[in-house]
Amino acid sequence: MRILLFSVIVILCIVSFLYKTYPLRYYDTVKKKSELLDPLLIISVMYVESGFRERAVSPKGAIGLMQIMPATADWLSRTYNIDGNINDPEDNITYGIVYLEYLMEKFGDIDKALIAYNVGPLHVEKMEDAGRRYLKKVKKTYFIYKLLYRYLGSG
Repeated sequence: MRILLFSVIVILCIVSFLYKTYPLRYYDTVKKKSELLDPLLIISVMYVESGFRERAVSPKGAIGLMQIMPATADWLSRTYNIDGNINDPEDNITYGIVYLEYLMEKFGDIDKALIAYNVGPLHVEKMEDAGRRYLKKVKKTYFIYKLLYRYLGSG
């Protein structure tokens, strides 16, 4: 009986830790803006890309929650008539979602779309180590988000 009680306490501590480590930030915004993709997948990308830091800037110049390159934002603005500012968190999420949905339509495969999101659409076929590592991180994070918020409940 003590072992069972101890096991339950340990499991509850682990689950509690996971809820704190993997918060469900920006869910309403993502759900409202995404038409094709699971909001938990987009949140997983955001978690891996920026750790939910709104002002994150990568060494290569990617900006914001979804780590959008300025040139990509310009292209998306022209192509999809988006009037936004990549420094604004909500607009940054819009850019990231539209871009990821574009990549999904282009490649027809979520793994290739995620790799393209990270390394660029011209480098997908090379399946570079960076792309594989990124894909693995996003898929692990997505698994955890689905486990916590879809299968175990809302936290």
